[in-house]
Amino acid sequence: KQWYQRRVRGAKCEENRDYGVTVDDLREWEEQYGSVPNGAIILIETGWGDKYPNMEEYYGSSIDIKDSDMNYTQWSTEIHFPGVSAELAMELVTNYTIVGVGVDTASLDPAVNSNFPVHFTLQMQNKYGLENLCCLDEVPAAGATLMAFPPKIKGGSGLTTRVVVDTDSSYIYKLNSTPSLYLSGWLCLVLLSLWVFGDIV
Repeated sequence: KQWYQRRVRGAKCEENRDYGVTVDDLREWEEQYGSVPNGAIILIETGWGDKYPNMEEYYGSSIDIKDSDMNYTQWSTEIHFPGVSAELAMELVTNYTIVGVGVDTASLDPAVNSNFPVHFTLQMQNKYGLENLCCLDEVPAAGATLMAFPPKIKGGSGLTTRVVVDTDSSYIYKLNSTPSLYLSGWLCLVLLSLWVFGDIV
């Protein structure tokens, strides 16, 4: 079957490295797969996971991103990769009941957005973000189980976490099936010893 992630990658992100996935892209997905279920995590596959570990391809620049002297102006002008548009982030927290968003790029925001509006929009509404995901081309367009296992930390703004997706969630679907959904799974996220449950899209 056709996967939403593949369509966004082929038609949009490869043509524009600074692309921000839009509300229209989400509407296109919903036309094919139905409404986003409550409690969903939105995973966006741009194709950038395939570029890693080639740093020049992944970041769109030969600049040393680990350089301690690098500032956000350099980030937005010299580094190029796609992400989520500010408009889509606002739409997701305003008109949807999601728990988080994940991308296969280095940031939820496209690199050109040095003020990180997507980060602020999601975090102000207590929605988490997963970045640098890989193998999203193997995740179904709708329906799976995602588990994230970050270590316990205090006072940090982000951390490395192990993310696992179980693509066979049919037993959960049988428990939660509704006419408007093709296949619903559940999200199990461990975040500082808190459990959050939901569907994955």
